Amino acid sequence: MCLMAPARVVAADGRICEVRVGGRTDKASMMLEPDLQVGDWVLVNAGTVVRKLDEDQAAEMARAFGIVYGLTDENGQPLESAAEAAS
Repeated sequence: MCLMAPARVVAADGRICEVRVGGRTDKASMMLEPDLQVGDWVLVNAGTVVRKLDEDQAAEMARAFGIVYGLTDENGQPLESAAEAAS
């Protein structure tokens, strides 16, 4: 099973883009979504952007990932244990 977190496009040249997720930057093919622009939210799988997301979709997915990984509560607020682990 593969989980895809929403990533933000930070650079794009029409063929390859750079995306940032979780503080990490990776390169991804734009073959399936050739019209991406800096600032767009996307899902990347196996080095290829598979879908462009709107702001609401990206926010909801980020909230869900925070809950699943124990970083936030259902309201998106950081959990004390997550804040302590980060420091």
